[in-house]
Amino acid sequence: MEILFSLILLTTIYGMVILAFYPEKYLKKFSHLHGHKSVPTYLQFRLSEPLFLSFFLGYIIASTVVYLFIF
Repeated sequence: MEILFSLILLTTIYGMVILAFYPEKYLKKFSHLHGHKSVPTYLQFRLSEPLFLSFFLGYIIASTVVYLFIF
């Protein structure tokens, strides 16, 4: 149970840290609606890729840390 809790907690922490360093200009670059002026600003960003990538990388780092230091 401690291993699962550690994995979830570390995945969340590492995912949020990686997401914090993700530059906003790349979020605008990946957006397919950025060029249209009639679209509201909250729809101009596609956040699924940065969220997925940051938490996926966070999971990889967390699983490595859990495997190396807890097991």
